[in-house]
Amino acid sequence: MVIMALVAGLYAAVTVWQAAIGFGPIQFRVAESLNLLAFFNPIFAPAVLLGVFVANLFSPWGLVDIIFGTSASLLALLLILATKKLTNNLLLASLWPTVVNALVIPLVFIIYGGEGVTVAAFVPFAISVAIGQFVVVTLFGYTLLRVLLAKYPNLPAILQHVNT
Repeated sequence: MVIMALVAGLYAAVTVWQAAIGFGPIQFRVAESLNLLAFFNPIFAPAVLLGVFVANLFSPWGLVDIIFGTSASLLALLLILATKKLTNNLLLASLWPTVVNALVIPLVFIIYGGEGVTVAAFVPFAISVAIGQFVVVTLFGYTLLRVLLAKYPNLPAILQHVNT
């Protein structure tokens, strides 16, 4: 439970701390890189999901972001777990948050945006969310993990043995 609370708290704290770049159409939620922990141990998936939920409680998009944003993270985490099981490919797994959030998060802006935001805005929003997700999860998160794995080859074994 302590590790899960730490991961959830870290995700929420970092996201709220960087709210100016974490809640808009252009999102660079550095904490999203924590999604990749689930690749090494499924116990991290609910921890990250809880962190997303708590962070989204502070979202200017309100209940819509709490529901859609947290659901997007749930789907991305499930796909990361499936990718681990089927291919064991960390790079491929790192792409799921980009794909899922690019398809789901623009709906938040469209639903919450009212009359000023139309369905035509979906593509630009999707592209901007995808860029942010790709930068923080794949370019930053994946690269950081590859560096850590090279320096600490026993890191996967350590993460696999983390329990609640």
